[in-house]
Amino acid sequence: MGVLSRLALLLPLVGCAAVSKMLPGPPVLSAKERAAWEAPVPSGVVYTGPARVEAPVLPLQIWGLQYALDVVLVSEHPDWSMHEYARVDLPAGPIWLAKDADAAGNQGIVADLPDIEAWLPEVPAPRVAGPLVVTDNSTAHTADLRFAYTNPDGDPVVVTYVGPLPTEPSKPRNGNTMGHSRAAVAALLDLHLFRMGGEASVTIDGVDWAIKRLLGIYPLKIILAQTQAGFAIADFRVAGTAAGFTLTRPGGAEPWPTRATENWTVDGDWLVREGPVTTLRYHLIDGGLDRAEVRQVGVDTPLATFIFRPALPDFRRPFQGVAESAFVVDIAGQPAHGTGRVRATGAGDTVTVDMIPEAPRWFTDRPMRSTITFADGGYRAQITRVD
Repeated sequence: MGVLSRLALLLPLVGCAAVSKMLPGPPVLSAKERAAWEAPVPSGVVYTGPARVEAPVLPLQIWGLQYALDVVLVSEHPDWSMHEYARVDLPAGPIWLAKDADAAGNQGIVADLPDIEAWLPEVPAPRVAGPLVVTDNSTAHTADLRFAYTNPDGDPVVVTYVGPLPTEPSKPRNGNTMGHSRAAVAALLDLHLFRMGGEASVTIDGVDWAIKRLLGIYPLKIILAQTQAGFAIADFRVAGTAAGFTLTRPGGAEPWPTRATENWTVDGDWLVREGPVTTLRYHLIDGGLDRAEVRQVGVDTPLATFIFRPALPDFRRPFQGVAESAFVVDIAGQPAHGTGRVRATGAGDTVTVDMIPEAPRWFTDRPMRSTITFADGGYRAQITRVD
């Protein structure tokens, strides 16, 4: 029996919120329920005027990223709740990210990337460009890793991990976000490889910190491969071009952790932004969003597929009343990791779009509101976390 299965058996005995917080779950829809989502359904709203802008409106910010290998450690350090070391495999070679979460669960990234503000600009995570020295002596069956870098607080960090590589998916595999980055993203996880255990050490500013133990028994040392995806807060401006449209981040909010000018193209009914790591694709029916996906370079299966039923309205045009849609999100080809609703109003020069997650439980506390304001032939989208 695996560690997660043993933890699940202990939960009703100890009533421990810490255990519940960690455990993954099954899909949130049955196979039959998920199959009913495939047929597209137009919005059906009644429009009351012509389009206010030419460029199509992106009402929600999607994102995704796959980690080919990911080491997650929880130490006893009072200021850092988690230390994560993720490898992103790309055709040009792997990129390592050091992700430290503070006591509130907010994650910051350290990576040896020269233009880090423009790297995955749709993900609003604080990031620092700096040396991340990775010594990898792994074999075909064993991970043997050492990480040396300076964390966002300016403290030198040295972390080691040695243990068997994961070979099986988590059971179940709908991963719990454990409260991390709640202010910035509504995230869903697919744990396609998972193992607890191994030997690890964490040294911060010359001090060795013990690994925290869940229930005083299980050291929180995890090695896995996972796909993360979902919705994100955002601030951007859009202006139309002859071939599509230009999206500029940030749209006015300062400070903002990312900065980029993106050229989007229109390919039939698809709006496409190709990137060196991920490509974002939004599909329209009669100008309204009914489907979206995130793809990663070198990965055949979409990282995430989002389906909206009925389609959202064409937000370029004012419409009557309140438009309601439901959505489902598949992660890494696994069906129905998350569901929720979208509620929108679109009169005047401002559109309001509420994204309301409904399942699983760790997804429900991350609703977001998009406020889209039209001016000067374009628009600005501000997407914020709301309670």
